[in-house]
Amino acid sequence: MPSDDYSRILNIVGLVVNLAGILILFRWGMPFRVESHGEVILATGAVDPRGLALDKIFVRCGWVGLILLIIGVILQIIAQLLPPTPLPPPLPGTNP
Repeated sequence: MPSDDYSRILNIVGLVVNLAGILILFRWGMPFRVESHGEVILATGAVDPRGLALDKIFVRCGWVGLILLIIGVILQIIAQLLPPTPLPPPLPGTNP
């Protein structure tokens, strides 16, 4: 039976949050990329509202992914600094 202490659980939660952040960043990219500002590549000067909306989505998702990565790393650091503390025993009548 594996050890069930708070630092181990916190470390696993940090890893899961990191994985979510990495997957988001791989899909939508870093938030500080070159934006198109909805401008059409052709020299018409037209602005594409759909392009603007996509830029906003990519930037927001990029920030969410980056923030999740930072939170995950902080959780893992906290988990390493915590002394091993066992979880409370299960209540009587429940399956462990």
